[in-house]
Amino acid sequence: MKRGLKLVIVFSILFSLLGCKKEFDSIGLELQNDSQQLNNRFTDTTTLVAYSILEDSIITQNLNNSVLGYVNDPIFGRTQAGFYTQFDLSGTNVTFGDNPQFDSLVLTLQYTGSFGDTTSPLSIKVYEIAEALDASKIYYNHHQTPVQPTNLTAKANYQLYPKPNTRVRMDTSFVKPHIRIRLADNFGIDKFLNNPTLTNNSAFQESFPGLYVIAEATTGTGNLVYVSLISSLSGLTLYYKENGTPKKYTFSITTINCKFYNYFDHFNYAQATNDLKNQLLNGNTQLGEKVLYAQGTAGVKTRIKFPNLYNVYHGKNVVFNKAELVITNINEDELLFAVPQKLGLQWVKKNGNIAHLPDDEMYTSESYFGGKYDASTKEYRFRITKYIQQLVQDSLINNNEINLVVNGAGIRANRLTFYGTNPDDFSKRLRLELSYTTY
Repeated sequence: MKRGLKLVIVFSILFSLLGCKKEFDSIGLELQNDSQQLNNRFTDTTTLVAYSILEDSIITQNLNNSVLGYVNDPIFGRTQAGFYTQFDLSGTNVTFGDNPQFDSLVLTLQYTGSFGDTTSPLSIKVYEIAEALDASKIYYNHHQTPVQPTNLTAKANYQLYPKPNTRVRMDTSFVKPHIRIRLADNFGIDKFLNNPTLTNNSAFQESFPGLYVIAEATTGTGNLVYVSLISSLSGLTLYYKENGTPKKYTFSITTINCKFYNYFDHFNYAQATNDLKNQLLNGNTQLGEKVLYAQGTAGVKTRIKFPNLYNVYHGKNVVFNKAELVITNINEDELLFAVPQKLGLQWVKKNGNIAHLPDDEMYTSESYFGGKYDASTKEYRFRITKYIQQLVQDSLINNNEINLVVNGAGIRANRLTFYGTNPDDFSKRLRLELSYTTY
């Protein structure tokens, strides 16, 4: 009778595990007295193998944010970021009057955030794209579209001192923080004021394919700034006078009529620490026992494997109540090099394809799956119970690898150093915490 009661309770637990989002640690325990307790167990000593690798190419077209800057990171080395973008007419048959007088052409970019030391200036260059961006093409972080050789900034050595938190006075009011870069007058006159192709958007984009905006090498730490190209504050604004009356016209950037994408260069991590280079470039996987890495801007991810789970638990009478992957931050300089607020997990299939973990697909609640940074514990936690349960079954035996990545790696530069699988401080190691029941 006791064994029959135990089986009923275990199957009730399994049903709850697969069909609801409740906490699993104590389900069913209130039905038993002390003499009937099931064999509830906990372990955090499951063998993990982990090492950091280069991120694959990622799609960076028409994302919410664009990244601009140059940073010298003491651990990850140099990162350069810029973007390519088209511009849009706000109407058809655009004219500026019979005898317009040119004043200036200004590129504006609304800030949405930053990474690094914003007291360091950035050397910004702006170039005209030499060929039209293809509406049917997918653009990745490494793609370089040909550009014209002439830098278009009005000041040849334009220096940007980022102020992502300072509102800007325009006319008689203050508006959200943004960058204002004046471009060469002759470019503004030839390409815009006297452009005969402003009849429709297709003709305009054919005559003016767009701009490439990039930051060049800088002294000091440097920084990367985030901007929203599709903001109402962003675009190319032509200032002119018509019969003595000041006027302006803005060529905006829209997701409907424009293509834009982010470009990143990590210079093959030549300036990174030896430990990171040996993991990324030389394939020294054993270094992952001490320190591991993750970086946005299509930089670095960490591969995690569970080599022994199947052999240990397959065919056993066991139900996993909760399985949590725990990542502990090492970084001490979070003021300049902010850690990601959220990480992500990718399921690496045997054929190399990437998919969501079963827990991420089945339980859409962020509070269930996890991945957010807890500053009080310096930890990230992912609940991957369903994945682990399936991993010990035949269906996932050859799919026991996952990637740990920075969430939003195409629009964020945040990076993370975290403890490996066997660091000096063993209590902070990368680990899998398993709560399970045997019967």
